[in-house]
Amino acid sequence: MKRSNIFTSLFLAALVITCIFGGLMPADAASRKSFPDVGKHYWAANSILSLANYGIISGNAEGKFKPTANLRRSELAKLLTTAFIYSKSPQVPAFSDVEPNHWAAGFISTVIEQDLVDGFPDNTFRPNAVATRVQLAKILVKVKGYSTSNVSAQTFEDVGSGYWGYRYVQTAAKNNLISGYSDGTFRPNAQITRAEAAALIYRALLNKDYLLERSSANQVTCERYRRFTGAGPMNINVLKVPKAAPVSIKLGLAKDRVAARERLSSMAKRKGAIAGVNADFFSLKTGGPSGLMVDDQILSSPINNRSYFGILPDKTCFVDRASMSASVTAATGRAGIIAWLNKYRDRDSDTIYAYTPFYGPSTLTEDTGTEVTIRIDGPVTPSSELTGTVISVQHGGNSPIPLNCIVLSADSGSGRNYLDGTMRVGDTINLKFYLNPWQSGAMAIGGGPRLVRAGQVNVESEAFDSSQVKGRGPRTGIGIDPQGNLIVEVIDGRSDCFSIGMTLAELAADLKSRGAVDAMNFDSGGSSTLYFNGDIYNYPSDGSERSISNAILFVPN
Repeated sequence: MKRSNIFTSLFLAALVITCIFGGLMPADAASRKSFPDVGKHYWAANSILSLANYGIISGNAEGKFKPTANLRRSELAKLLTTAFIYSKSPQVPAFSDVEPNHWAAGFISTVIEQDLVDGFPDNTFRPNAVATRVQLAKILVKVKGYSTSNVSAQTFEDVGSGYWGYRYVQTAAKNNLISGYSDGTFRPNAQITRAEAAALIYRALLNKDYLLERSSANQVTCERYRRFTGAGPMNINVLKVPKAAPVSIKLGLAKDRVAARERLSSMAKRKGAIAGVNADFFSLKTGGPSGLMVDDQILSSPINNRSYFGILPDKTCFVDRASMSASVTAATGRAGIIAWLNKYRDRDSDTIYAYTPFYGPSTLTEDTGTEVTIRIDGPVTPSSELTGTVISVQHGGNSPIPLNCIVLSADSGSGRNYLDGTMRVGDTINLKFYLNPWQSGAMAIGGGPRLVRAGQVNVESEAFDSSQVKGRGPRTGIGIDPQGNLIVEVIDGRSDCFSIGMTLAELAADLKSRGAVDAMNFDSGGSSTLYFNGDIYNYPSDGSERSISNAILFVPN
């Protein structure tokens, strides 16, 4: 519909104005907005108060809504603009009875431009005329995008097939947008009250995705939807990547190392990506990803058996879990367990950490413990058995990580005792790293939890805090349909007047509704970011783009 075309240029200004002046609150907190002439038991109270809390309607100077007053066409123009279009046109309407300084001139121009309301053959708009039921039926059918080409036989005795609004009335009634009366009539010319209009508009808005914008590049499509729910509004950004699209799926790593952070837009531009999305959670201390990351080599070990998103060389994608089994065997034959690879070393930890050059120039550990630098004969892959030579043993932290080397680190306890008791400069040692289960050639990037499995919504806990699983906020998720196409969603949140975000259960259901048979969650909140065609596509909740750890990038072939 035409309203999509003007959204991008006007949306931010409208959002700022709405948030400042609209006094918006979530619709489920309707008591925060009230009118003295709309009691809580009034038949249209929920619709009126919900629209008021969305900032779509307001009262008069006395704070009253006047629900039984007739709705004038000028008021209808304003209502439609605020409900479906979000910003009024700067153009002057070309009607003989609407002066440029008329209070509703911009709203009238908008609904005319968007083909929601018509003028009259005598070049008038009749702004003070009362809106009628047939006019509302036509408007609602257009807003919902319903076709009027196939309508059923005559339903109402006072709306014959020769009547100009016949197809609109039939279509509106068929789709439960507006109903007739018990006597079998529709009363098309009956005047609409403000309460009736509010109820009809609210019904049209609720739980319906309105496509606001669609852009495509290299067969990759980015869409923005607006949805109103009983809990509040949602801004939903959807990236669709066909498996056959001429793009490669790449993993983006902040500044090309593990212990770093970088904005998604910077990562994407460095790598020449057409699109990208934030991925794993990360350490606030180092920026390193929380979970698994594999790109030929293991860049970061998994945590808590959480889900990862996998990509095979033929672009087949999947969601799975893997655990790491890693060990070191000293020259004495004594073995030790390596618990973590390229993770921040916790103070007083008694386990052994391993660091490769992908982590960064040094281990970034505190000045305690023992660190052993070993020159190795190959990379750390998902299935690697390596031989190495100890080149240094250091008491303290933050050791440099030379190329072709690995650093083993332990702060205290059994891990430090093992390194102190077995490692000597010049010793030959053996290292083993395995991921299990593992598909050969796969890339992997962590996140979690899993949301959809084999076509069924199933939000798995994966040792996440319950507030992360059950809370509502900005979200990032990725799904795979039966043909292997990708569906990426970034849901804006933390704004009552713009987008309240989703729970993980809602995100899972939404990904499934768009065709996903497998899906998982990525880092959310202020990290939720979608990049497309040169710019950030969504509206991050921090007010600006956050630096993140890693990302999935789509790079033109």
